[in-house]
Amino acid sequence: MKKLITIFTTSILFTLSVNFAFAEEPIFAPEEHCLAYKTEKVMFLFADVEVIGKSCELTTIMHWNTSGDLAKIEVSVPVNSLDSGNTMRDKDIPNILKAELTPKISFISEWLKKSVWEEMLAGQRPKISGNLEVAGGVFPVKFNLSFAKQDGYFLVEGHLKTTFSALKVTVPAVVGGLLAEPGNELELLLHLRTDKISGAEKIVVQE
Repeated sequence: MKKLITIFTTSILFTLSVNFAFAEEPIFAPEEHCLAYKTEKVMFLFADVEVIGKSCELTTIMHWNTSGDLAKIEVSVPVNSLDSGNTMRDKDIPNILKAELTPKISFISEWLKKSVWEEMLAGQRPKISGNLEVAGGVFPVKFNLSFAKQDGYFLVEGHLKTTFSALKVTVPAVVGGLLAEPGNELELLLHLRTDKISGAEKIVVQE
């Protein structure tokens, strides 16, 4: 029994120390073109641990209408490409997110005028609305955006705060919640380069 308590305590301390050591690490490298999710779980009934998964296997396209004055952006990523650094967790993700129904997580924006896209890249419009397709459902969402001019492209960062329950997603507990109890909060993060978005070259931002 004493040995079991020692192992249990050591596991908790290890979990806490790892979480603390990596808490300040940036999710994205500056040059990346990726999507990530962030949530929390409670380990051993009391330790809050941040969980981050990321994929850079993005398909990003701006679809233009025939006249070229309206466009919408589509960002999609295969569910099975999300990598959290935990093989067991990542194997469960396709089942949790119902990949058999929605193999890719997709955000498809509303149609916007070309002039609005230009205003957006100029930092004058910090939000974009659209539909998030995930786990067999379609959900209206709104991403907060920020833009930064880089050498040869714009860096676009998007942030969406939601919950698993809002997306009708059930995340199972581990060992009845004794080992890990999932939180309900969920954040989706975008880190996009306009030079990697097909069709974005048609947007011209005046210097």
